[in-house]
Amino acid sequence: MKKLYIILAFIGIAGLANAQDEQPSEKKQENIEALKVAFISKELDLTPDEAQKFWPQYNQYSKELKAIKLSNPDDVLDRDEKVLNLRKSYKEQFTKILGPQRVNNMYNAESRFHQLLFKAMRKQNQLQNRPVRPLQRRNF
Repeated sequence: MKKLYIILAFIGIAGLANAQDEQPSEKKQENIEALKVAFISKELDLTPDEAQKFWPQYNQYSKELKAIKLSNPDDVLDRDEKVLNLRKSYKEQFTKILGPQRVNNMYNAESRFHQLLFKAMRKQNQLQNRPVRPLQRRNF
């Protein structure tokens, strides 16, 4: 079941990457965020009560994380240190909601989602850059 979910997420991500010329970037970003929420929700198996507490905290964390990543892209070590400090500061809040093991699962799920996203985008770029061959006629 888990593999099926990952395959469906991969197909959805590939579809988003395919539609990149058709949609404004804000819409693409919203679609990717929706897939990310679904992916993390599924990976963490959140109860409704947990989800109600978790998502506002996660959204704030995500907003701060994005600001750090955009703030100073040239100083990689400084950026990575700020990201690590942010994760440490939110770990306690997330642990109160999810427990320590599921917090680790959340950070791992984020990484897996980004890996799937990059893989889908890379595959889509390869498909778009492939030369078009004329169809061959077959005699039946």
